[in-house]
Amino acid sequence: MKAFTIVDPRTGTLYPADMPVPPAPTHNQVRLALIGTSINPIDPLVAKGYGAPLLKTKRQVPLIPGRDAVARVVDVGKGVTDLRPGQRVLVAASPRTGGTYAEIFNLPRKCVAPIEDSLSDATAAGLGYAGLTALQALAAADLTADNARGKHLCINGASGGVGSIALVLARRWGATITAVASQRNQDWVRCRGADQTVDYRDPDAMAAIDADIILNFAAPGDNHRQDPLLDLLRRRDTPGRAYVNTTNPVLSSVTDKGVVGGLTTSGGIYLKKRLAAHRAGIRYRWVLFQENAEQLAYLARVFADPDTPTIVSDSQPLDALPEAFNDPKGPPSPGKGIFMVEAP
Repeated sequence: MKAFTIVDPRTGTLYPADMPVPPAPTHNQVRLALIGTSINPIDPLVAKGYGAPLLKTKRQVPLIPGRDAVARVVDVGKGVTDLRPGQRVLVAASPRTGGTYAEIFNLPRKCVAPIEDSLSDATAAGLGYAGLTALQALAAADLTADNARGKHLCINGASGGVGSIALVLARRWGATITAVASQRNQDWVRCRGADQTVDYRDPDAMAAIDADIILNFAAPGDNHRQDPLLDLLRRRDTPGRAYVNTTNPVLSSVTDKGVVGGLTTSGGIYLKKRLAAHRAGIRYRWVLFQENAEQLAYLARVFADPDTPTIVSDSQPLDALPEAFNDPKGPPSPGKGIFMVEAP
């Protein structure tokens, strides 16, 4: 079968390859045929060994990357009773459970959710991994569809895949949103529901952000020691303040120091930051992606609504995937770029 693989983790270069079809799905597994997929920022990093001691990706060489997809069910293993061959599904998988850059792949049942015809292949191709990360970050800030209305939220990195989805969800739930993004992406975040926009290069505008809840999806600087947005929250004296960070140092620490050393180091950083934030009355959380079929199903319902803004900024044929993956500038922005088996 056709696949895209990493054979040398020193370079992390993605190549097309012929691979054996995976064996029949085992207990609680689903065999899937790819319709479309996308690139998440973590994918090129994992290809170069990022987080390998914890994610165990070195045991998967040649590595088939890919964290999300829209696919069609080919077969199911024992224990899977709610999916049938031919059904379309939304996919989101961690690097530990295998990749989606292949014609046929097997994943645990918890990585997929059935979708209705009203959710397009294009939207589903880029929704899964980034969508779950966004939804789990909102939950970590104690934001839900039931309580978000009237709350003021700042999304840093709002034009990326995760940020765009978090923006759409928070807008749908009724939150007031300040979106931090580059100047060239200001229109993008406005069209996805931002009430206010801030250029992250403008220090005065950043210092003037008026929000009690901050979701940070942007890459950190200075090894997580400097955090102006968290400092901004410390200067406020309002109830319900929260800070959630998806760009935490867990995987980078594990990469440098191994599983035990890395988890010990990052755990110490987390406990120290969380305790300091708690003393200031701030809810402080790090978010690590978790596979969750129920949350995937919720995302599928939300983005099937024709009134939900699109998160897709670019669509290309699947054969264009290696060139985009190997581009040192990283995945396309804003939103999600997708790659479809059948050319758009």
